[in-house]
Amino acid sequence: MDDVPDRRLLLASARADLLEGGGAPERRGVPDHVAASWRRSVAGGVAPDSVESQYFTGLDLASRLVRCARPVIDQLSEQIADVPMCVALTDDRARILARRDSSRWIGRILDRVYFAQGFGYAEGTVGTNGVGTVLEFGESVHIVGAEHFVGTLQSFACAGAPVRDPFTGRIEGVLDISCLADHSTPLMHSLVRAAARRIEHNLVQDRDQAQQALFDVYSRVDARTRGAVVAVGPRVVVANTSMQTLVAAGDQEALHDHLRFLAGRHTSVDHRVDLPSGARVRLRGSTVAVGDDVAGMIGVVTLLDEVDTHPAPTATLGVVGPRGTASSPAWCAAATAARAELDAGHPVLVLGEPGAGRFSLLSGLHLQGNPHGRVTRVAARTIEADPREVARAVAEAGDGTLTVLCDVDRLPPASVELLVDALGEHADALPRLAATAAPAAGPVPSVHRSLLAVLRGCVTVPPLRHRTADIPGLARGILDELAPHRDVRLSAEAVRLLSRYRWPGNVRELREVLAAAVARRPVGVLEAQDLPAHCQSTPRSALRPVDEIERDAIVSALRTAAGNRKAAAAALGIARSTMYRKIRQYGITD
Repeated sequence: MDDVPDRRLLLASARADLLEGGGAPERRGVPDHVAASWRRSVAGGVAPDSVESQYFTGLDLASRLVRCARPVIDQLSEQIADVPMCVALTDDRARILARRDSSRWIGRILDRVYFAQGFGYAEGTVGTNGVGTVLEFGESVHIVGAEHFVGTLQSFACAGAPVRDPFTGRIEGVLDISCLADHSTPLMHSLVRAAARRIEHNLVQDRDQAQQALFDVYSRVDARTRGAVVAVGPRVVVANTSMQTLVAAGDQEALHDHLRFLAGRHTSVDHRVDLPSGARVRLRGSTVAVGDDVAGMIGVVTLLDEVDTHPAPTATLGVVGPRGTASSPAWCAAATAARAELDAGHPVLVLGEPGAGRFSLLSGLHLQGNPHGRVTRVAARTIEADPREVARAVAEAGDGTLTVLCDVDRLPPASVELLVDALGEHADALPRLAATAAPAAGPVPSVHRSLLAVLRGCVTVPPLRHRTADIPGLARGILDELAPHRDVRLSAEAVRLLSRYRWPGNVRELREVLAAAVARRPVGVLEAQDLPAHCQSTPRSALRPVDEIERDAIVSALRTAAGNRKAAAAALGIARSTMYRKIRQYGITD
């Protein structure tokens, strides 16, 4: 057994050191997930020597989760009938919905620590345990004896596993097996995980007809396809492991939005799709319908190389919503200016670097004012393919729809001319039109200036390096999305490193960096060493925002002047000696 005397002594010593305000439990042989749970328990003020469980009334004891779990609990109870154990089911807030005991006396013992129907066993009130720690950790756990934080629970062992909705991946509850620590066996962990999977299977079977049809088709496609497969419905997303490996998290969200946009509009598609990260994929999709109802769309995704031997038409990404949290003066100024243009009904151009949040700003503002509205994202390649069709779609969009023409600076002059002419034919029907573009490195071509006449408003979104005050808030929002139901946060040192980094990929890159850190440390405090190496190679002293702006202006002027420092200095209105000094100061290289 795990809980031998020497191990109990080691755990007790490590716990005592932690309670006294020192020591690192994981260095004393305490498992990482247990040590992290102990720290959360201390930080949450959990009483170390007594169970302080809260009783809840009004729980749904006949919920879909309980209904799907009941036959599994019956079967599991038969398997453990000869051992004094109990099986318990909780909801996603660690509140006990059902408990089945193999003997009367084990039930009486558990009643004394309030492990009974209606009571809560969240880690924040009861400390480390086989229910609350599962919800915090997001994975199954086996907590034995002295691994419990609260002293009165250390005579028990418990193995818990999350029960996830197979469609959304959301944890619906926890299945737990508990017994006295002396009766603990590793088999408990295997049993509870297998039982949780059976409950998840029952949840699939209990879905409505449309979602069941979507999952059935997904299962068949996944079985015969070696690549990345994803199923997207109005409220559900299911993806195989290949999809998670092949496509970055931010790009997956864009693909999900695109598939939702296509579902119901096309029975099948074969597109090349440009993703936010710059990657290009081939997307082959089919709509799944039940009668007249569209259940969703199944997509098979292939990452394209530079040379594509199976060309397909390039598609726009579909309907998406806002992401991120920002409150810096620079961001708020851009938001205020953009809102004024949208409220006035002016077509607006939003300038900014890729990944800086241009589209998020527009979609967020529109949906704040139109909670039931929608935002249609049109990629530059789609505009180039048929500018007149795009203009017609813009004019015919409903009042609640904002159409965003993305990256119009990438359009060739001929496409811009056709687009301007076509939009001019619908000049009275463009109140919900916006576009995004990168700031020009040099003079704006005359043909693109004609587009500015249509887009009467112009707003600039600052890059992330010019608003580092937004990084903590943005990071919190992104971590909440990446690790729901888990206590994942950045240390002060990690925030400092992120604030010093230049972020050439802006918010999009921030999300990728945090996703890599969470993959390395799924729960607890993300330290500086958890960040990718390139984020840790920061300059000795971070530039102030005003210095960043000045440096960027000099770099832009040098690019426009093809590296001619005298011409760049003249364009900026500064002396050549000042230009040379600034180049040395900011470490600008040719």
